[in-house]
Amino acid sequence: MQIQTMLSLVYALLLLLSNLSLTIQVLGLEPAPAPDSGDGAGLDSIEFAPNSPPLEETSSITVRWCAVRDEFLGCRNYVDQLNQTGDFELKCVRKETVQECLDSIKSGEADLITLEPGLAYVAFINYSMKAIGNEVYCNHAESYEAVAVVNKKVCKGKGDISLMDFKGMRSCHGGYGTAMGWNYPINRLKMMVNFEDLNDSELVKEFFSSVCAPSEFKGMGVCSGCGNENGSCHSDSVYSGHMGAFRCLIEELGDVSFVKADTALLYSLEGPYNQTWSTKSISDFMYLCPQGGCREINGYPGTCSFGSIPANVIMASNSISSVKKSAVQQMIQNTTWTSALYTGQNEANHLLSSSAQGLAVVKKLTRTYLGTSASISQSIQELNKKKVLNSPSSGNTASDAPSSSKLCAKHRCVLAILSIMLLGIIFSTVST
Repeated sequence: MQIQTMLSLVYALLLLLSNLSLTIQVLGLEPAPAPDSGDGAGLDSIEFAPNSPPLEETSSITVRWCAVRDEFLGCRNYVDQLNQTGDFELKCVRKETVQECLDSIKSGEADLITLEPGLAYVAFINYSMKAIGNEVYCNHAESYEAVAVVNKKVCKGKGDISLMDFKGMRSCHGGYGTAMGWNYPINRLKMMVNFEDLNDSELVKEFFSSVCAPSEFKGMGVCSGCGNENGSCHSDSVYSGHMGAFRCLIEELGDVSFVKADTALLYSLEGPYNQTWSTKSISDFMYLCPQGGCREINGYPGTCSFGSIPANVIMASNSISSVKKSAVQQMIQNTTWTSALYTGQNEANHLLSSSAQGLAVVKKLTRTYLGTSASISQSIQELNKKKVLNSPSSGNTASDAPSSSKLCAKHRCVLAILSIMLLGIIFSTVST
């Protein structure tokens, strides 16, 4: 009888401990797992489990390239050429935003996407993707410069004019979260001004009177200067991308445009890819140097640059099969592809940037390839994390709420006390 009673008490103890542990987990009182370091070191060497069961490899390999909006036209053009020479089938998957493409790759619907380095960092950190190829530009360059372009008239007689002189003026950006259009200039701004506890969007809106920076991610754009009365802009805005940011400057919606070094050359009145809105000559614009002063636009800004950015990359899921990855890398080195680029069939930034003259296989780890661009992207993301942590609405300040670790410690004490009490009852029962 005593043994039976003891077993019943032990069972009751285990049941109580189990219920208390479950309560702690449901209430979210267990300490959060250690956050990712953000450097992504070694992620490329890890094969992550695919989000859906992988298809069995067959003799016929299908590679699906995710194309955003008008990129689909360029994708179909390359498909027609490459499918005639390759030993695999290339297909195009059309989506409306980069975010939709990243989600489709994560779900296994698509395999590849071309991204500029700022968005490539997002894909690397948030979607477990890696770089397997990159664009190659004139003179075999595998990088380009981030610059600010302004109207020439604002530079006249102002040898020491700098970005600080544009405080309270209007800005055009080649996309929220992009390296050349957002991360590099915002990184420069945060070193110049003392706007504590502001995230990236707030910092920009505090410095400029209006901002046009459409985003490929829902709800992330800063659009007060994009010409819409309601202050909204979509990813398919005519002012999206570096071409759109230069158009924003030409149409006088902004006073400074943050773009690639060759953007003004390509899309000005005399440019090889001029558009219907290209109504101004290249001589009407100048580079605005970060350290002060202006410089004539020739495509090579030298020190009049916010920094060098690695070439745009072809990104794939970390779980891509070795067979499919090999097929993609063979495709990248296909001479038919290079010939298509040289013959001007990519003039409207369809799939690859209009500056691309070839492709190369990325042989480095993604974080290493992105280099300084990744570090700057990370610093911009930390601005946003800092804002969340300092927000009164977060409910985690020392003044109004105990930390989860303290709560958890208290519950562990309760469990220990209850355990001792029940063990005392058990021994008391056995001894009698």
